[in-house]
Amino acid sequence: MNKRGAYFFVIDALIAASIIFLTLIIIFATHNLSPQDSPTLRILDEYTEFLASTKIREYPGNYTRQLIDNHNITDLDNTLLEQLTEFHYYNQTGKPTKRFMTNLTSEITRGFIPTQRSVLVRLGGDIIYNRSNKPMQESDLVLSSKRTGYKRINQTYIYGPISLEVTVWV
Repeated sequence: MNKRGAYFFVIDALIAASIIFLTLIIIFATHNLSPQDSPTLRILDEYTEFLASTKIREYPGNYTRQLIDNHNITDLDNTLLEQLTEFHYYNQTGKPTKRFMTNLTSEITRGFIPTQRSVLVRLGGDIIYNRSNKPMQESDLVLSSKRTGYKRINQTYIYGPISLEVTVWV
């Protein structure tokens, strides 16, 4: 009878160890790690935030200084997004400012988004900047961020809302 009790004890211990072992395997196998923000997504969010919050007077770009000196930019308290929105408004009403939008966006993007990433910037549905290393359809990763912009044109007219969409792909 002593041997029979020992067998039950050993079998009981093996069953308990198996249950604990399987439980640990299930817990660790199903544990999902939260994904870390990818660098591309972080760059994209920071870029759109930069456009929406940085004033013209705070941005040290050479092309921006040239636009200020030529009196194409008159309000230095505009954010970069507001200035692009103003250029878009004037372009829609017949004053050719698309070149200003493209060159200003190019200057901002060059210092912000690495050259190995492709980028497309749309304002109000119009493409104002496109730097493409490969077609977007062939990309494995395409990320997009949107912002809404407004611009007071004069005392009685506010232009907007207008959508800024920035798409980045690798």
